[in-house]
Amino acid sequence: MIHVQLTKFRKPSVLTEGFLFLILLTLFSCATNQNFSKQAQDVEQHQKTEHPSEQEIPGESRFKWQKVENAGWAEYFLYENKDIPLRYHCIKIDLSDKNLSILTFPTSKNEFSQKNGKTTDFFTGLTAKDFSEKTNSIISINASPYKGKFKSSKLSLLTSPRKIVGIHIVNKEILSPPVRKYSAICFKKTKDGFVGEILKKQESANFTEYDFAFAGFFTILKDFQKESFPVQKDDSRTAVGLSQNGQTLYLLTVEGEKRSESTGLSYQKCADIMLALGASDAIQLDGGGSTTLFINGKNCLSYTNNRKNAVFIGFSNK
Repeated sequence: MIHVQLTKFRKPSVLTEGFLFLILLTLFSCATNQNFSKQAQDVEQHQKTEHPSEQEIPGESRFKWQKVENAGWAEYFLYENKDIPLRYHCIKIDLSDKNLSILTFPTSKNEFSQKNGKTTDFFTGLTAKDFSEKTNSIISINASPYKGKFKSSKLSLLTSPRKIVGIHIVNKEILSPPVRKYSAICFKKTKDGFVGEILKKQESANFTEYDFAFAGFFTILKDFQKESFPVQKDDSRTAVGLSQNGQTLYLLTVEGEKRSESTGLSYQKCADIMLALGASDAIQLDGGGSTTLFINGKNCLSYTNNRKNAVFIGFSNK
């Protein structure tokens, strides 16, 4: 048995209480900014960092694309500038290729937790490595924002239960309902491959017309026009864009967790890159500490990310 000795303390003064409150506020304010709520708050905060755009964004002719091994439908480009410093990865995917297959997690309600005989909105998240190995994806990225079971972001990230924030459709089955204020990227099967569509708001007369749909945060590019945001914060980013005909998909993964090697980018600069790539529309997916990219089973980032995310999108051969 453990005996605890209680010591009577004098009641702290108002000044002392105020000081303790400030310390606690500071500690909790330092919580990781890569969770759902913080990502959504990006549009409400302002931390402007300017870099020379010509250094960050190559002209269209300067994207030196390389074929992705085992994927005739994909090309890859790595941008690295140690003077800024900045690292980001671009992938171009031909959605019309008949050999292309789209993979995802979660895939069905069977993966969701049960409580009192009923299916809940929660399920156990996966790391990027786990998803890559489980699905044998050639290319995989993290996707939708999510919540944990706790209000505290720190506690939620220490545990694995995840709840998708926004639409999630797999093979025409809606696994998570839409959240109107956020954007989404959707895919329809064609006789050959797929065609993509970006929704500025998660609203549709018939979501079941899409074979796949993935929730994002905000639209950064619409009809070749950049959306405006009051925030100019540089961070890790994950973004997806589409060509005007919906047949070319662009993936953008920006590193920002090791600030000494890459400071990240703002929403606006991600839109600039998408424009340079050739996208007409683009949205931000879950970024920050959720940002991941695997190609042929290998982590492409300069650091390891073992966070358990809620949603992944993978691409492979049929």
